[in-house]
Amino acid sequence: MEKKPLVVVNGLVRKDAIAYLKEHVDVRQWTEKTVMPREVLKEWLIDADGLWCVRPLDVDGDLVKNASNLKVIAQAAVGYDNVNIDELTAAGIPYGNTPGVLNETVAELAFTLIATASRRIIENANFVKDGRWAQRPSNIKGFDLSRRTLGIIGMGAIGVSISRRARAFGMTVVYHNRNQRLDDKIHKTTYMELDDLLAISDVVCVMAPLTDETYHMCDEAFFKKMKNTALFVNVGRGPIVDTKALINALKTDEIDYAALDVTDPEPLPADHPLLDVENCLIVPHIGSYTDRTRLDMSILTADNIIAGVHKRPLKTCVNEEVNYKKPQMDVEFALEELKKAGVDLTDFD
Repeated sequence: MEKKPLVVVNGLVRKDAIAYLKEHVDVRQWTEKTVMPREVLKEWLIDADGLWCVRPLDVDGDLVKNASNLKVIAQAAVGYDNVNIDELTAAGIPYGNTPGVLNETVAELAFTLIATASRRIIENANFVKDGRWAQRPSNIKGFDLSRRTLGIIGMGAIGVSISRRARAFGMTVVYHNRNQRLDDKIHKTTYMELDDLLAISDVVCVMAPLTDETYHMCDEAFFKKMKNTALFVNVGRGPIVDTKALINALKTDEIDYAALDVTDPEPLPADHPLLDVENCLIVPHIGSYTDRTRLDMSILTADNIIAGVHKRPLKTCVNEEVNYKKPQMDVEFALEELKKAGVDLTDFD
């Protein structure tokens, strides 16, 4: 029996996805609840054909330098700020992520944060739970989303999905992107320079990826350009925001409120000063955290790995220049395969 390719999984992932993966490859998995030591992982990778990357893990040339058999790395995430794509490309290793399958789910979470924060749902619910229904202060009141302006920073597929929900609530949508989209009229959105967007937006939603350019983009100067009545929402990546600047902006009323799915650091320590800010709603990076979406992400990750270890093209590959190409089937080989399948080739002679 032909030996199956070996795939290393450096942490815990869905059992159903691992079962699916094991139908096609042999799996060596780190099943401890602690983070797998990097040096141990490097030893495991020496004999591996594939790696299912589980965060936290920095993937770079150093990690794979002795993994001469490694043919693919994949991760159940859209973002890959923990991956040095250039170094993987130099090593000839394709990297697969999971775009597309989580667009609607993340957009739902982003707009849920916008709606929840704008109406101060958490605070008002807590007054009821605490038996203080009649004592809630008059300043705990929300604001309407209709006839307001939503400014989206990072207008990719998820940003477009958020804009659809915003327009259904009667909002005007403006956005800032590295490049203006060509389908603005279709989505009824308006491109703006960043400073102009900050000046007019009642809600600012960050959906940008983390890059050298976006690191700490939301700094002290950024928040000063926003309305002091504005809501700030981050569903992109935590380090896009200078956390100290955000805390200061919230405490000094430069902005009214913040709602965060991502933070820096992440997870937040229990004694972090951001947790003491009353006008800030924080959830623990749950943008894609639904059962259906996590399953879709896991199966796509498994499919990318199964394809890669067999040197077939990954379904979703970030560094396409080293993605495997579809083999050109030889005619004689194809005829032999048809004969094996019992196809009568007499009429084709």
